[in-house]
Amino acid sequence: MRCCLNDLRRNVAIDLVVAVGIAVTSAIVNALLPTIARQTGMAPIGIAVLAAAPYVGNLLGAFAGRIGPQTRPHLALTRALGAGFLLSLAFAPDPLLIVIVVLFFWLSLSLSNPFHFGLWSSMYEARQRARVIGVIGTCRAAAAGGAAVGLGLLADRFGPPVAMGVAGAIGVVCTSAALWFRGGQAAQHARYSAREAIRSLTGRPSLRTLVLAQGFYGGGMIAAAPLYALVYVDRLGLSLADVGSIAIVSAAATTATYYAWGALVDRRGGRAALKAGASLGLCSVLIVAVSPSLPVLWLAAAAGGLASAAIDLGIQGAIADETPPTERAAAMAGWNAITGARGSLVPFASTALVQAGLLSVTAALLVCAVPVAIGTAIYIGRQPRARGARGVVAVTELGARHVGVRYRSLVRRGQGVGGSV
Repeated sequence: MRCCLNDLRRNVAIDLVVAVGIAVTSAIVNALLPTIARQTGMAPIGIAVLAAAPYVGNLLGAFAGRIGPQTRPHLALTRALGAGFLLSLAFAPDPLLIVIVVLFFWLSLSLSNPFHFGLWSSMYEARQRARVIGVIGTCRAAAAGGAAVGLGLLADRFGPPVAMGVAGAIGVVCTSAALWFRGGQAAQHARYSAREAIRSLTGRPSLRTLVLAQGFYGGGMIAAAPLYALVYVDRLGLSLADVGSIAIVSAAATTATYYAWGALVDRRGGRAALKAGASLGLCSVLIVAVSPSLPVLWLAAAAGGLASAAIDLGIQGAIADETPPTERAAAMAGWNAITGARGSLVPFASTALVQAGLLSVTAALLVCAVPVAIGTAIYIGRQPRARGARGVVAVTELGARHVGVRYRSLVRRGQGVGGSV
C-alpha cells in the first residue's frame, strides 16, 4: 500500500512539472504569438493559419498509434522536441517560421496526448482520476496565466524573441520530467491504426452524439478564435501586457474551478461538465463580440476560462465513461482526429469574410456564436447516462487490476459497460 501511495505521489508530482512546461509554451503560442504576428503586419488569413495549426496537428494525431510515443522516454522526447521548436524563434522570428514552429509544436502534443491519456487511465484509479487530473489542470492553468503575463512583460521590455527563448527553454526542461513516471505499463502495449482510432470512437452511439455536439460548439469557438486578435489590436489597440492580463483572468477562472469540475465529473460523469461548459463558452463569444473595453474582455475571459476547464475534463470523463482502458488512447486519438479535421478549416471561413470586407469583426463573431449555440443545445438536450454505470466501470477496472482477469472479457459480460449502447 505504501509503495502504491508513493508511486501515486511521484506520478502526480511529475505530472505537475510536465504540466508547467506545457502551460508555459502553450501560453506564448496561444496568448501572445497571434498578437505578435498581427503587430508585425500578418494578414487576418495568416492569423487563421495559426488558429488552425492545433487542429491540423490533431488531425495528424490519428496516426499516434503508429508514429506517436509508445514508452515514457518517447513521451518525454516528443514533448521536449515540441517545446524546443520555440527556441528557433528566439533567433529568427520570421512570420513563415512562426507558422512552421506552431504547427510542429501542436503536432508534438497531438501525437503524445493519447499515450499520456492512456497512462492516466492505468496510473490513477477511476474513482479519483478526474480529481487528480483536475489538480494537474489547476497547476497548468495557473502556470499558463502567470506565464502569459510574465512573458508578455518580457516581450514588451526585451522583445518577443527573448520571451520565446525563455518559454522554449522552460518547456524543454519541464516536459523531460515524463522520463520518471512509474507504473502505467498496461497502456504501453496498445497500438492502433488511424482507422481503428476513428472506429473506437464512432462505433459507440453515445459518443457519436458527443462528437456532433462538439462539432458545432467547437467549430464556432475555433472560428471565433482568430478574430480575437483583431479585436485586441484593431478595435481596442491593446498592448501585449494587456493581452497577457486577459490570459491571466482566463487562467485564474480555470485554476479556481478545475478541481471542482473534476469532482463533478467523478460524481456525475463527463456530460454534466460539458453542458455547463458549453453554456459558458457561448457567453464568452457573445461578450467579446460586443466588448467596448478591456474590463469587459476580462469578463469574457473569465467565462471562457470556466468553459475551457469544464470542456477539457468533460471530454476526458465522457470518453473514460464509455470505453475500456485498453481503448481509451485510441478513442482520444480518434476524437482529436475528427475535431482536427473540422478545426483545420473553420478558422479560414470567419477571417476570409472579414478580410474580404463582407462582415465586420463584430458581425463575424455573432455568426460564429450560432454554431456554438447549436452545440450547446445538443449538449443540454442529451439524456444523461445512468449514474450507476460509472460505478460498474470503476469496479470492473479494480477487479481487473487485482484479480488479473482481462478487462475486455469483463466488459463483454457487463450490461451497458464500455459504451455498447
